[in-house]
Amino acid sequence: MVFVVGIVLLAVSQFTDIYYYFDAQNHYYRGSWHLLSSIVPFVMIVLQEFTVLWYRKRLNKKLVLSMVICLALPVAAAIAQIFLYGLSLVPIVTAVIVIVFYTHTLTSLSEAAERARSHELAFLKNAKQKQSALFEETIEALAHAVDAKDAYTSGHSSRVAVYSKAIAEEAGLPQEECDHIYFAALLHDVGKIGIRKSIINKPGKLTDEEYAHIKTHPVLGAQILSSIKQAPFLCDGARYHHERYDGKGYPDGLAGEDIPEIARIIAVADAYDAMTSARSYREPLPRDVVRSEMKKGIGTQFDPRFAEIMLRLMDREDLAETAQQSA
Repeated sequence: MVFVVGIVLLAVSQFTDIYYYFDAQNHYYRGSWHLLSSIVPFVMIVLQEFTVLWYRKRLNKKLVLSMVICLALPVAAAIAQIFLYGLSLVPIVTAVIVIVFYTHTLTSLSEAAERARSHELAFLKNAKQKQSALFEETIEALAHAVDAKDAYTSGHSSRVAVYSKAIAEEAGLPQEECDHIYFAALLHDVGKIGIRKSIINKPGKLTDEEYAHIKTHPVLGAQILSSIKQAPFLCDGARYHHERYDGKGYPDGLAGEDIPEIARIIAVADAYDAMTSARSYREPLPRDVVRSEMKKGIGTQFDPRFAEIMLRLMDREDLAETAQQSA
């Protein structure tokens, strides 16, 4: 209502001399109703001040303080203008307040946008962590399911994963690649899900037919994991971990650098765990025999770089502690 009255009085001032007027020499004089030009803005500001204080609990404290100060200034200007003849203090102060509020609004919007961005990043980070945890738990559960088919190889996948990661870290590979190698090694034998349990647990020597059947597990594993498009490295670990550096492995007969690096690392870790673990047909091999076999396989069965790293780890006895981590 006061706002409407103010607009009406403003319109009237354009056609009358009730607030001010100029004489023929362009001198300024106050009209008989000049106090209205100060009283009306004063009343409007007081009402605004009252509104801000009434709703202060719903507003940001910083914003309330700014609004109280900015609304108090025009009141002071309106009072001062009554006594300071010829000065238009209220419009000047109002213009300054508009600039201050505009700046404050931009700052507030920027802070709000930054808070929203921080919340979004925190949400995405949390979602990624949950997704990674679910991914890891799913892979570990699947690895346990594979190992459960053979009582003699319980924990094999976990140990190979830990050994593989140790080799990768010793080789100075980036942490992300080390993590990929760990997960790929966990599922390197996933194809054994499709192998008959009677063959896996057979205590004696396998027949040619049985051996041919068990040699299909890398291809079966790759087929199972090929549907995981976000982690193609899983498929590489499953398919190529029985390839040999000299090209005499299976299923594709790849040689040297043609074998994916992830599979060359897993091949070393897999062979080491096979020799140091009990089987249905033998006890774990002695440490000196394992070292001799590992050294013999350099450049033939194994990538020289990663086999040498495995030998260094064995000599430092780091693998004993590593094996305990996978238990």
